[in-house]
Amino acid sequence: MNKSNKMLFMIILLMSVPISISSNSWFIVWMGMEINMMAFIPIIMEQKNPMSKESSLTYFMVQTIASMLLMMSFMIMMLNNNKINLNMNMTGEMLLMSSLMIKSGMAPFHFWMPKMMEGLNWNKCLILMTWQKITPLLMMSNIIKINFMTLVAMMMSIIIGAIGGLNQTSLRKMMAYSSINNNGWMMAAMLMSETMWMIYYMMYSLMTMIMTLSMNMYNNYHINQILSMNETPVKKLLLMINMLSISGLPPMLGFMPKWMVIQSTMTMNEFMLMGLMVIMTLITVYFYLRIMFSIMLLSFNEQKWNILMMNKNNNKIMLMNTLSIMGLLMITMMISLY
Repeated sequence: MNKSNKMLFMIILLMSVPISISSNSWFIVWMGMEINMMAFIPIIMEQKNPMSKESSLTYFMVQTIASMLLMMSFMIMMLNNNKINLNMNMTGEMLLMSSLMIKSGMAPFHFWMPKMMEGLNWNKCLILMTWQKITPLLMMSNIIKINFMTLVAMMMSIIIGAIGGLNQTSLRKMMAYSSINNNGWMMAAMLMSETMWMIYYMMYSLMTMIMTLSMNMYNNYHINQILSMNETPVKKLLLMINMLSISGLPPMLGFMPKWMVIQSTMTMNEFMLMGLMVIMTLITVYFYLRIMFSIMLLSFNEQKWNILMMNKNNNKIMLMNTLSIMGLLMITMMISLY
């Protein structure tokens, strides 16, 4: 794709989200989502990557099914606007929630996401995991209710996101399952307040960006390629801290939004839900540790003439990873203010 086309599609992609989230009509929300999908599909297609064609087709099919369900739910809710038939109105709400879950890749509608991410490069994965989730999540936060369906979807997202990433060797699939896990946490944050899930989303986006840009710089797509990042002890330590931050281990930055959700869940006396969420987070800590374990154990053994070339990339990586370390400072400041 030439640069002018790419630029046009990127502008449409960036404009479609504000159209959806600023509208007061569900029809315009649906229209914005369709524009967003039609702009994202040409962006993810690459001539030299045959897997990207499969990914774009998967994305198109899934999003179209979700859009059809979305339109169907609008019609059911419009027909039952006078609330004569309460069961039909509940069906409309459930369909609406399901379609938004499909669009954001939540369990049990998550199957398309890891498969699709395997065919994309890191930059496209970053867009899919962050920007593409804004509209469905924001719409979901407006209509979410504490009911059986919501709680089941939340718990399934957290469990599948943690267990699904255990036996993966592909970094993109691990990030996809981590994204599904974080979707469950964001859903829990939505039940508390809108501000809380927005803070969680911003923190999650920042950490995902650091991770994807770090991996993109070294062109790493599988666990066995991580050894290419075995450079200086400081660099290895920063990468390790970033991994722990994404997994949500205290006192890193990634723990702060999780802590907010845990505290709110405890005030609502949802101890079983909170216990499950914390246990599943420990599993995500394990599979992020597994990525970095081999690098941390191996010593640095590069020839001196290669070190000068590496230092150019080092500064960018170190600057990005320093953001993860700031988590301890931010949490301490927030506690003192609180």
